[in-house]
Amino acid sequence: MTNILTASESSALAEHEAVIERGIKTFYEVGTALADIRDRKLYRADHGTFEEYCQRRWQLSRPRAYELITAAEVVSGMPDTAQPVANARQASELARVPEPERADVWRETVERTAGKPTAAAVRETYEQRQEPDLLAGDDWVQPDGPGFQAAVTPPTAAPRPKRRPLTEALAEASRDYTRAAERLARLTEDDRFPKNRDTTHHQVPELLGALDHTTHLIQAMHLDQADTSEEARRWWATSLHKISDALADVANTLETEMQ
Repeated sequence: MTNILTASESSALAEHEAVIERGIKTFYEVGTALADIRDRKLYRADHGTFEEYCQRRWQLSRPRAYELITAAEVVSGMPDTAQPVANARQASELARVPEPERADVWRETVERTAGKPTAAAVRETYEQRQEPDLLAGDDWVQPDGPGFQAAVTPPTAAPRPKRRPLTEALAEASRDYTRAAERLARLTEDDRFPKNRDTTHHQVPELLGALDHTTHLIQAMHLDQADTSEEARRWWATSLHKISDALADVANTLETEMQ
């Protein structure tokens, strides 16, 4: 594909960039515009990759750009509803729901929150749908003899086991994850690693899956709303950018090889 844009492509790029430049008027418009720029490589006249274009033209990281694209794709696949999906966070949570269930999850969330759905509420609705119905099936029957109350009241469900405090469970999981990550880092420093590097590629899907879970956790923490010092927030931002840039470099190299 040539790096020179045709007149129609230049017109399309200008139109899409106008949408983005107005700001995030709606995440759907921005995500749709970014998707078309990516798919048609409309960035190629001035930028080598889509990720480079997003970073230099809009200061959008790769994860954020793809979050907007995914959100737009989710919304485009949803049926028309009385209350549309309002922001990218809600759409990102819906993206984790199997497509056949998304419309029902959204409808139930809107109803449950009295028309004020949040991303967290979407996640809660989906999680609740995964829990078994304790009264489903024929687990109890009407007893013989008189007694209206006995005839209509099912047996009392066994109490749920008490769960550990969330902060305690999260802290333990974080420590386990940190130890595992440190162990992986030490393995890359092993003098045998360079000779065995080509045999480690099959581990990439599992590692990327773990990173995806980490991304979901960080998004759920809403660090931008955290009540903490400016120094801590700056450190978080710098660290996240370094990790994002490192992964983007790998992705760009792979994408370049496939072109």
